Amino acid sequence: MKGSFIFLYVLCLAAYVHCYGGRGFDPLGKLLMTRKTKRSFNYVSEDVLTEYSPVYIAPQDGLKEADKITILPGQPIVNFTQYSGYVTVDPTAGRALFYYFAEAEDSSTQPLVLWLNGGPGCSSIGSGAMTENGPFRVNPDGKTLWYNKYAWNNVANVLFLESPAGVGFSYSNTTSDYVTGDKRTAADSYTFLVNWLERFPEYKTRDFFMTGESYAGHYVPQLAALILQNNKITNQTVINLKGIAIGNAYIDYTDRWAGTFDHYWTSALISDETHQGIVQNCNFTSDATVSEVCGDYQAKADEEKGSVFTYDIYAPLCGSSSTAPSLSNFDPCSDEYVFYYLNTPQVQKALHANTTGVSGPWEGCNFAIHDDWQDEPDTVLPIIKKLMASGISVWIYSGDTDNIIPVTTTRYSMAKLGAQVGGYVVGYQNVTFVTIRGAGHFVPMASVQCYGRKGKDPLGEFIKVQRTKSASSHIEDSLDEYSPVYVAPQDGLKKADHILSLPGQPQVSFSQYSGYVTVDPKAGRALFYWFTESEDSSTKPLVLWLNGGPGCSSIGNGAMTELGPFRVNPDGKTLWHNKNSWNTLANILFLESPAGVGFSYSNTTSDYVTGDKRTAADSYTFLVNWLERFPEYKTRDFYITGESYAGHYVPQLAQLILNNNKITNQTVINLKGIAIGNAYIDYEDEMSGMYDYFWTHALISDEHHNAILNNCNFSTMASVTEKCQESTDEADDDIGNVFFYDIYAPLCGSNSTSPSLSQYDPCSDDYVFTYLNTPEVQKALHANVTGTPGPWDSCNDFIFYNWNEEPETVLPVIKELMASGISVWIYSGDTDGRVPVTTSRYSLNKLGTQVKTPWYAWYNQGEVGGYAVEYQNVTFVTIRGAGHFVPSYQPERAFTFFSSFLEGKLPPTQS
Repeated sequence: MKGSFIFLYVLCLAAYVHCYGGRGFDPLGKLLMTRKTKRSFNYVSEDVLTEYSPVYIAPQDGLKEADKITILPGQPIVNFTQYSGYVTVDPTAGRALFYYFAEAEDSSTQPLVLWLNGGPGCSSIGSGAMTENGPFRVNPDGKTLWYNKYAWNNVANVLFLESPAGVGFSYSNTTSDYVTGDKRTAADSYTFLVNWLERFPEYKTRDFFMTGESYAGHYVPQLAALILQNNKITNQTVINLKGIAIGNAYIDYTDRWAGTFDHYWTSALISDETHQGIVQNCNFTSDATVSEVCGDYQAKADEEKGSVFTYDIYAPLCGSSSTAPSLSNFDPCSDEYVFYYLNTPQVQKALHANTTGVSGPWEGCNFAIHDDWQDEPDTVLPIIKKLMASGISVWIYSGDTDNIIPVTTTRYSMAKLGAQVGGYVVGYQNVTFVTIRGAGHFVPMASVQCYGRKGKDPLGEFIKVQRTKSASSHIEDSLDEYSPVYVAPQDGLKKADHILSLPGQPQVSFSQYSGYVTVDPKAGRALFYWFTESEDSSTKPLVLWLNGGPGCSSIGNGAMTELGPFRVNPDGKTLWHNKNSWNTLANILFLESPAGVGFSYSNTTSDYVTGDKRTAADSYTFLVNWLERFPEYKTRDFYITGESYAGHYVPQLAQLILNNNKITNQTVINLKGIAIGNAYIDYEDEMSGMYDYFWTHALISDEHHNAILNNCNFSTMASVTEKCQESTDEADDDIGNVFFYDIYAPLCGSNSTSPSLSQYDPCSDDYVFTYLNTPEVQKALHANVTGTPGPWDSCNDFIFYNWNEEPETVLPVIKELMASGISVWIYSGDTDGRVPVTTSRYSLNKLGTQVKTPWYAWYNQGEVGGYAVEYQNVTFVTIRGAGHFVPSYQPERAFTFFSSFLEGKLPPTQS
């Protein structure tokens, strides 16, 4: 139980990104690619490590005191003791390993924890201690340190070891020692521990744990097996090993490759064609079976993902000019600061390092050791099984944004262990699996939207409600019929709608209008709009924005929290200017539709029982009348955009416009294109894609995902059985309190200081609610002129629950639009779990169109902004690091995407 507490506590201290990639070096990836050039591996089985030979033990008198660090240069004052120095492991060869030891403040009551970085050939001091879980981080000046309040020595005495010889400050006087591998690394680390415990005898009987990451997925289990075996030698030092924890660990060759490319695809880093090529042509069961064709597809995958930091796919890059938010507060240039700091003579002196004057600077990773690695088993699963049977605690953890050893890889390996589930983090029999949300490969380095803020998931609840209905209407058949629409005189109404200034608004140089357009005078049905012109409005196109739900406001959501010119401050009274507002590029018209949403209303109660068909018809009537009110826009290029359930609204309205344009005596709307984001298009794809995404992003269990695969047929709503419903409910429960409209977003009211991919304030919907219910604001907006009872709200529950028509797919409508010649773009924020990128990709495959411009990484301010692929008549774009409400979470990348859409050009291949 104590071991479980220690592991859970240190994982809870995890904060996030790391240095291997900062200097352009990917040691583990390079090792695995190097291995492909060799005929076979050295198979280091668990048996090799059971051979015992007495280890070298040297006198340690006085060495502990000599290793005590008085103070490190530029170090803040702390209340714990630290040591560093060398331990000789082979006096004949002159081989010595360097360590750094940070005691806890109450060191006598805390366990001893060994930390090992992988590579192989990478430093546990420069990496683990200085950028991950150690007590200090290096400032940008490369001379001073700052205190890491999440350091693991808050709960344990942490020992960092640079191993094998040749890594960091560790060395050998025998050059051939630098050609090494797993077996010697385990043996030398064991010899180090035995001698170190003689130097620090107070820790001989202390509970001992081993932790590490990456290639330490080999180091840690192998060393643990050697310790347990040698503990049986009664005249040898007994090390009180209680448990191990390995993170984003390279465990099994087959799982590493299969899991990595599956994760590439589900994280929207590579194309469908490349992923399928790998699945069909690659057999990763042994090194000898990797064919040339397979290698070509793997190279293509690496090319497609562009310059993304593979160790944390949402991390920024050192030197980038991008101001896009990151899941990490970690400075991506930290390895540069560490390099400078550890190569300072005063620092090396304080650390008692480089006492032999080794030639060349300290480096984070040793290329020569890495390239000449001599023995590495295909798998260490047999060793892990042995450890599980030994009774020690075995934990495997995974940062879920890592793509070098992704969570899918680890889950494939967990399945091979054949353990039985004992409960949920996942507690299996004898092994525990933990994921760390929003963490990359180097776990310890250290926005939500209104729909979810108040516990509401309108689209998810809507789909469940629709399942209870016998059938859905097929809207694509009903929109071909034309009937003349109501057109009212609009004289003087534009001027009346002009907004002089909104309360608390900053000064701006564009005009804005808002008010009502009647769409049915008999029923008293009127839709509310807010129009924000561009500064040079006469040269810009007209763009309509629609939020989904169904039943959610395009003003409170789209305008006030996503792409509009203003956001509401926490006081709920004042506004700030959104520099990435889409009205910089176009004249943006926000519409609250259907009646009953936001400020839109009807005097006929039955109008609030509505659906897709009436929503499209009323939106069309609104547009015809609005263009009479603003006649200067009648011939302007017109685009329709929207997200979520607007995956229905937008194509249906576009189809109706094109059909009615054929009536020569009717207003012709100059429709040029549509763009729908994280769009609910097809029921089957939504459900399959969502639960597949949940599993590949470590949100649900293997068991519940498999139950969905086995029990659910999502081909129609009617085919969903009670057993399927139970399986999906269980999977939904697995997720916990995660805002799955953006799976890495913080929650409003949370006291967590964990970083987020988004700088968006998760409480923004509260501020908007207060602002739009202020009488002065409603007066300035010309809103609520009829005194509608009840407050303005973001979404209308009554409309939502009484929606009476919804086709299970709008793919036929989209195909019709593709054939019409207008521009059709589908985009997807890749951290959305509600309508995830997998769902969109499944729907695109159903369109059956050919690739015109292959998948590629597009860039914004020096970093990958997402990915794009152009098909015949439809374009698909992802926005990296964005959730369901794309412009809220990644405003700069969304702005670049929107600019490309309007220009009819693919997003840029470079900044």
